Amino acid sequence: MLIKKFTALLALAASTSVQLAQAEVIPNRLLTEGAVLQRQQPLTLWGQADPDEAIKVSLNGEQVGSFNADNNGRWHWEGDTYPAGGPHTLVIEGDNRIELSDIYFGDVWLAAGQSNMEMKMSNIKERYAAVLAQSDNPRIRHFQVPKNAVYDGPQNDLPGGEWLAANPDNALNFSAVGYFFARQIERTQNVPVGIIMNAYGGSGAQAWMSPEALKNYPHYVEQAKRNAQPGYVDDAKAADNAKAAPWYENLHKADQGTHAQPQWSATELDDSDWQPVNLPGQWSDSGIEDLNGVLWLRKTISVPESAAGQAGMLRLGRIVDADTAYINGQKVGNTTYLYPQRRYSIPEGLLTAGDNTIVVRAVTNAGNGGFVKDKPYRLEAGDTHVSLEGEWRAKVGARVEPAPSREFWDMGQPVGIYNAMLAPMTPMPLKGVIWYQGESNAGKPEEYTTLLPAMIRQWRHEFGQPELPFIYAQLPGFGEPVDDPVQDGWANMRQAQTKVLSEPNTAMAVTIDLGEWNDIHPLNKKPVGERLALLARQQVYGETRLQAEAPAPYVMQVNDGQAFISTAHAYGGLTSKDGKPDGFAIAGKDGEFVWAEAELDGDLIRIWSDDVKEPVKVRYAWSDFPARANVYNSAGLPLMPFALELKPLNTQESATVEKP
Repeated sequence: MLIKKFTALLALAASTSVQLAQAEVIPNRLLTEGAVLQRQQPLTLWGQADPDEAIKVSLNGEQVGSFNADNNGRWHWEGDTYPAGGPHTLVIEGDNRIELSDIYFGDVWLAAGQSNMEMKMSNIKERYAAVLAQSDNPRIRHFQVPKNAVYDGPQNDLPGGEWLAANPDNALNFSAVGYFFARQIERTQNVPVGIIMNAYGGSGAQAWMSPEALKNYPHYVEQAKRNAQPGYVDDAKAADNAKAAPWYENLHKADQGTHAQPQWSATELDDSDWQPVNLPGQWSDSGIEDLNGVLWLRKTISVPESAAGQAGMLRLGRIVDADTAYINGQKVGNTTYLYPQRRYSIPEGLLTAGDNTIVVRAVTNAGNGGFVKDKPYRLEAGDTHVSLEGEWRAKVGARVEPAPSREFWDMGQPVGIYNAMLAPMTPMPLKGVIWYQGESNAGKPEEYTTLLPAMIRQWRHEFGQPELPFIYAQLPGFGEPVDDPVQDGWANMRQAQTKVLSEPNTAMAVTIDLGEWNDIHPLNKKPVGERLALLARQQVYGETRLQAEAPAPYVMQVNDGQAFISTAHAYGGLTSKDGKPDGFAIAGKDGEFVWAEAELDGDLIRIWSDDVKEPVKVRYAWSDFPARANVYNSAGLPLMPFALELKPLNTQESATVEKP
């Protein structure tokens, strides 16, 4: 095994019950009680101590190593390899003694990316209540790296974090994708699994890369240099806050509903002269145009005697942009940005038999406000479910200028997240990486085709594992469905993600069917984790006969006005769900696409349209949210989205793509 890159380590408190002094032996934060350490790779420990301090390591009471810290007090040691199992007790002893109990050897997977990897089981606990109830398993462990960004150089340790074993309480804080991945690996490989969740919502790939890895991207290098200047980031954030604070102050002062007597949230308010609006939908659908500011919405519902006084749940789907919700004049919840689903707990004693008043104070930052369609809008209490769709009463509380845009976001800046969240853990041996990211780079798909491979190569170098498996999720469907076969941005991004497969030892899980058109954070995370695990089982654990890969185009030919596409990974034949094959578009030399007919025959797809006599281009699932796409292989994995263009070859034409 290659000696891993080792950076200077800061003295941070270890996870023990005793407060350690600056000069004592302190292991890295990942080396704490309950940790999973990589089996069948050298036991690797690192940390801080006194300069030249003598240190020894014992496992289960037997000394397995001794060494000295260097003259700066840094230490890094690699010992023997160990098989899967546990629990073990690890003791690191210098002038002080640290005992780490409940240690397992198993497979350590880094689960990284942005918000869809970060999404916790608590966000989907209703969908997977039965899974959570049965999640007690000490062989599945989870460590969440604290979210942070630092711009003046790589950090040496993490500011916090702890290893948690899976159980119904702890699992609520696990990455949902990470948990479902780990659950399948633990079951099928019979090894303990440790998931290090290292994700930051909204982060671009450039945020996870070092300056050296970004050397071919001068615009990111310049950004990184600028951000590293003393005081620059603090000043940039202060400038953003200085713009935002007056806007919110003005909004509050201008809001009639907040200052009225009674306030517009009050039950007794007469709203008979308010404008009727039909929800869900945008404010503009009801004639409230170009609103930047506050819209108050009220609805009276009837609750039966059987539900009176019961605790419950107010579901308000998603609201653009922010909201505060009231029931019978009492605040029950608020959300400050547009993405989360609104689920507000109703306390006991608040609901009454008969009429109850629901009030929402909605804040729109830059127009296009509304209740997002196709989300749940209802009040639940016991067996009572009352729909909140239909007519509401609305009144504008304030009209202001659009909110000032924020110029500096940590998640979009190069290097900062790498410095704070990745660099401190690179001595840690891993089994592999699972990655769910790309939404924040979707505006630059061509750049992503080289940016993500550069990141992969950097990570492999820094972890000292040149063949480190890297398995990633392709973006699912998201965005307004379209009637015409037009080209959309996320289709190009998915194509860019496909090209990353040319990087060795990578695999991509196709998730085109797991999205929600109206939610960038789809809830169906179980199959995402399981598809990533299928690929790991096949390509990392050697289950070579496993049907794990999505079908993908291999070669295309045109004959007699029809396109014929051969696919890899059809696994006994392609099928279509819910009717005939759909989601294909075809174009001639004019480049104008029309929807096409398709027929499946084993691993072959025949595509044609009476409107296109000489096909040149074929696309499948080529939009932000390709609602028509319905082709799968016999393993239930969806056909990979693609766009192919033919080149003349003698009397026939063909297009060949690299075999997936």
